[in-house]
Amino acid sequence: MQLNKQPIEKRVSRDDGSLEVHSSFYTIQGEGPFCGTPSMFVRLAGCNLQCPFCDTEYSDKRTLLDPYEILAHIADAMPKPGLVVITGGEPFRQNLTPLLNLLTENGYYVQIETNGTLEPSAFTYAWDTSKRQGAYIVCSPKTGKVHPLVWAQACCAKYVMDAEEVGHDGLPVTALGHTANPRLARPPILWPNHMIYLQPMDAQDYEENQRNIQAVRESCMEHGYILQLQIHKLIGVE
Repeated sequence: MQLNKQPIEKRVSRDDGSLEVHSSFYTIQGEGPFCGTPSMFVRLAGCNLQCPFCDTEYSDKRTLLDPYEILAHIADAMPKPGLVVITGGEPFRQNLTPLLNLLTENGYYVQIETNGTLEPSAFTYAWDTSKRQGAYIVCSPKTGKVHPLVWAQACCAKYVMDAEEVGHDGLPVTALGHTANPRLARPPILWPNHMIYLQPMDAQDYEENQRNIQAVRESCMEHGYILQLQIHKLIGVE
């Protein structure tokens, strides 16, 4: 596997709320609390981490767009207001507040995919995913620590697990080859009404994938996590 060589980038905030957008596309959300939902993905450029086994391209191109330009693009691509997924890279590397305000004021609800290491953009985040209103933080830890404000405001956590990297609590000990000391971050012990999603890593090898699926199945049955597959891969969409 070719190691990720994309550069680490610092936080940036612009007065007009403009964001460096890598790409956007209309698809089916394949993971997390809104799995199966038609959604507009907005991938932001740049990340504050350099996970060795990350296979997502997020830095080779970027267009600076203000929130109204992003909204117009979303409205053109979606038949009606619905789910917008802001991903990256790392979305909280940039100031999302103006875009979140604009999207939610216009009837969209938002899922933000974060590695959890940076303080969230200022916003009153929602946690009850059944309402599908407002903006939700989904934390997928990649290091040994998660910013306390992320845990305080996230609606759920999401982990991808390799059968060779299972901790005593049934969660992975590392993610994407990134250093996690002493292990990958866990949600707070007292975290009521929040879900933990666990999905098998796609090793692109049938036998390895079967071992990963078995490990995830056993972990979910023992610890009560929610098993999830990457359905976008199963149905052949991006």
